Amino acid sequence: MKRWIGRKADIELAQHIAKTYQLHPLVARIVAARGYDVASTQAFLSPSRAQLHDPFLMHDMGKAVARIQEAIVRNETVMIFGDYDVDGVSSVTILVKALRKLGVDPLWRVPDRFFEGYGIRPQAVIDAKEQSVHLIITVDNGIAALEAADLARTSGIDLIVTDHHHIGHQLPDAYALVHPALGDYPFPELCGAGVAFKLAQALLGFFPEELLEVVALATIADQVPLIGENRIFVKEGLRQINRSPSVGIHALADVANSKQGVTSTHVAFQLAPRINAIGRLAHAKRAVELLLADDPQEAQRLALEAHALNQKRQAIQERIYQSALAQIEEHAWTDQTLVVAGESWHEGVIGIVAGKLTQNLYKPTLCLSIKDGVAKGSGRSVPGVDLYALLQAVQAKTSVFTAFGGHAAAAGFSLPADRINDLRSALATVAQDIEWDPPHIDVDAPLHVHELTPQFIANLKRLEPFGQANPEPIFFLRDVHIGDVQTMGAKQQHLRARVKEGTGPSYSLVAFGEGERIAQWLERTQRHVLVHVEENRYRDMVQIQMRLVEAK
Repeated sequence: MKRWIGRKADIELAQHIAKTYQLHPLVARIVAARGYDVASTQAFLSPSRAQLHDPFLMHDMGKAVARIQEAIVRNETVMIFGDYDVDGVSSVTILVKALRKLGVDPLWRVPDRFFEGYGIRPQAVIDAKEQSVHLIITVDNGIAALEAADLARTSGIDLIVTDHHHIGHQLPDAYALVHPALGDYPFPELCGAGVAFKLAQALLGFFPEELLEVVALATIADQVPLIGENRIFVKEGLRQINRSPSVGIHALADVANSKQGVTSTHVAFQLAPRINAIGRLAHAKRAVELLLADDPQEAQRLALEAHALNQKRQAIQERIYQSALAQIEEHAWTDQTLVVAGESWHEGVIGIVAGKLTQNLYKPTLCLSIKDGVAKGSGRSVPGVDLYALLQAVQAKTSVFTAFGGHAAAAGFSLPADRINDLRSALATVAQDIEWDPPHIDVDAPLHVHELTPQFIANLKRLEPFGQANPEPIFFLRDVHIGDVQTMGAKQQHLRARVKEGTGPSYSLVAFGEGERIAQWLERTQRHVLVHVEENRYRDMVQIQMRLVEAK
């Protein structure tokens, strides 16, 4: 059971915000607690394109645009090189569509997760040379591609790197480096697709509105902070998805049963996992083909393929997760960090398993797949612990990795399998003096059932889209009565109940994953609960409901 910690808010400031913007007091309290004052609340509540920065402010943007224009004039062969996750395939999609508008049909490539790995490598440059490529543009990768950049230069191929990942001690010797954290760009928190969108805008000379849905998809999936430019991209992109989605995204929403009222939550938990499943279990080029699709039948076929792969991914993930738990229980490790490994664990899902272990056990966790004497791993961290910095310290101490990269929250790496114990020991040593907060839930505000009105919901929706740095609000209901408890779902794995205070009105509460504990819910009908508040849309009906976070 996690600690429940209420977010502190300046009540006087919240009152000013409520009065200035006609907000419900609880919603104004949330805004104030998230660090906004009266002036900055305007931009937060009403994000618009006018707040976006000039793309030419980004490092080497002018140089990159000039080189691409030169390639177009000379009819040179251009290749776009991406990545196999949602951000990577979305970035490829954005630049392919932008260049096609300029009369260029570029080559494009995303690496095979299992045979190539992340990022552009020398072999990709060799292959490009054989295809008579004159210009390679990386998207969502390349800032650490030192060897590939050197080979491109000596091979007579110009390389434009567009990336957003961690900048190392040495930069690649590329023709241009377009990166929001290089130079003085005002917003360094873009994802790869956000950088690609900026390049597309600079290249086209106008705002490519039809590409917003793709950059929104990637921005949510890559879990970058939903503030500043990211908030604008997602707000407008979701509007486009709900009004006039492309053929590919329409098909994807169709198989995910998300055709009406797609939110950032739908994207994060329904659309993005299906796209990611392609790159995790098959080849991510199918995901690019889906996002580029013009034919509805082809798009539907690809979307169904993504849906089937996602179901398969879920089953594989659960098997590995249970195996990892058994390993942890068997060894009874007491370190502040966890390193679990298994022979031939599926490389495509170990990152998700690491994330689930981190969330449930609240320790920075590395999950490794061993095959042919090589261990490939993925790691996730807890808030406040920089995983990339930990791996840097491990490497400085042991030189155990043959390759590693990532950022504060997540990382990927490889090493000889016979050095896993060295990794486990070194990681425990470098992390032993780090302290982080115990598991807790940040609670936004207390709530009474009678406050669940349409006006409150309308006000709450003004805080959307929700995601990193702007999480979906969590409300505390004290000592409420829980009645009409029943299971639901195909396997009766979920609960539905009614919540009320005293003799007041009751509202629906859904509790996902609580079905097996129905006896406890029936026994103890008075509870404190943490909930999200939302609209439940079913056919033509719209009802207010609560979604359980935790109960005591």
